[in-house]
Amino acid sequence: MDKKQAAGSGFKIKALFKIEFIFIYIAVLNFGFSIGCKTYTNKKIANLNSQMLKIQLEENSGIFNHQNLIQKLEYDYKPFTYFDYELKAELSQILTLLGENKSMIEPIVTFQNHMHQTESRLNFGYDSLLYCSLILIVIAVYLIAEKYFKNKIDFQRLKVMNEEQSKISRNLHDGVAQDLAALKLYLEKEDLSKSKFYAQQAFNEVRYMIGATHLDLNQSFEEIVRKMAATLETNYNISTKVYVGSTKIQNLNENIQVELIRILQEALSNISRHANASNVEIRFVDGIDDFKFIIKDDGKGFSEEEVTEKNSRGGRQHYGVSNIKERVELLSGTVDFIHEGGTTIAITIKDSVCR
Repeated sequence: MDKKQAAGSGFKIKALFKIEFIFIYIAVLNFGFSIGCKTYTNKKIANLNSQMLKIQLEENSGIFNHQNLIQKLEYDYKPFTYFDYELKAELSQILTLLGENKSMIEPIVTFQNHMHQTESRLNFGYDSLLYCSLILIVIAVYLIAEKYFKNKIDFQRLKVMNEEQSKISRNLHDGVAQDLAALKLYLEKEDLSKSKFYAQQAFNEVRYMIGATHLDLNQSFEEIVRKMAATLETNYNISTKVYVGSTKIQNLNENIQVELIRILQEALSNISRHANASNVEIRFVDGIDDFKFIIKDDGKGFSEEEVTEKNSRGGRQHYGVSNIKERVELLSGTVDFIHEGGTTIAITIKDSVCR
């Protein structure tokens, strides 16, 4: 057996002894034991009742020869009288009367009533064991479900982290890497003016990305947006205004807030790199049954078809539009890109999703 097979066997053995599976094994064994014992006990007591009834009928008919039954009854009743001294004494009295061929109707009736009480107690005990099995199964299912959802959440968190890392990498390639390549080119040409320009561009881009990835999510959504707008204005000298005409913004689901912040980061990053804009407006507006998030700039605009065509040709890739569309789709919202005197990104999210 090689190391991989040994590791695989070890993993399977370890999986078999996880606490939830131990609960299930115990529950199944307990269930089978309880059902088996309850069935056997009830059947046994039913047979013993038949024997006692037979003794009473024979006594009424005048037949008193029960010597052959004494040892059999003592053996059959032993499991029920072993821990019940009162029941044992009653049985001894009946066996003594059997041996003496004396009347035993009244002792038998008393004994049978006592046996029915014993049967009820035994059944109650077996039923309690069955409920314990059910409780163990419920606990096991809960543990399995908890681990499943925890793993699912961890996987989703890891997926989101990987997506964010991927987008940061794409942004570095789309912005900083291109600026550094241009810087290298103009340094080789000894063009100091353009070298300084691209060095400053790369510096601004990196500083903006660092600021964007270190947001204090303990602040209110509006405070985070205003801080991002101020960062863009400081780093790129682009006048940025935030207009809040919404009351729904205060009650946005936390997941919605995070996604909208990431969308805004993407949009502002694209504006800083490509739009050549002087002014940016960020608006939050309430609709009748929806919430609108609008980002508008007065830059040169772009054509989605042109971006798609450039990406298909290879070379410098642009992911901004697709990133925004993907995030809006996750929110079950809609997004429109309007190219009139710059670019307007209009995002609409239904109230049912925002809650």
